[in-house]
Amino acid sequence: MKQSFTMYIYKQDRRCKEGRRLVSTTVWQNRDDAEMHREARELEYSLYPSRLGYTIEYFPFYKTVKSLMTGAEVSIPTDTPRCLDPSSELYWTM
Repeated sequence: MKQSFTMYIYKQDRRCKEGRRLVSTTVWQNRDDAEMHREARELEYSLYPSRLGYTIEYFPFYKTVKSLMTGAEVSIPTDTPRCLDPSSELYWTM
């Protein structure tokens, strides 16, 4: 299934609190999981080698959840906070 993905590229950096710093964020559109895996491996091989401390992560831009009240399928961005997620009880009690 083709969808949009968000790719995050981090570099190991002990000066940061979590031990890595964000280098790049990119949105890839109309890709499936196999294509994203291939893109990540190509970027790791050519520009961001793991031996130099780079890490590449990618996540779907949207996720599908079931609304708690209506039971309908709803697409929301992956990084949506819980208070704005219609599949959570917190959303409906506010």
